[in-house]
Amino acid sequence: MRNLLVVMMLILVSACQNTSKRSSDLIDCPEIRPQVCTMIYAPVCAMETSGQFTSYSSDCTACSHEEVIGYQPGVCAQEK
Repeated sequence: MRNLLVVMMLILVSACQNTSKRSSDLIDCPEIRPQVCTMIYAPVCAMETSGQFTSYSSDCTACSHEEVIGYQPGVCAQEK
């Protein structure tokens, strides 16, 4: 009976873990942010620390903003 209680407590604790809002298919921005970017248009959809997605003209432009944590290729779906 005691073993069952321990197992149930472990399941309960692991089920209550805080999960990240971050999408697993995002490409991480580098730790050292770019300061100068080329003007090549290759749109990306970037996720900001607030959880909001915003379209940028390129991955370099997106990652130059401190609030961006990652991006995926293409324009954001809600902006198409």
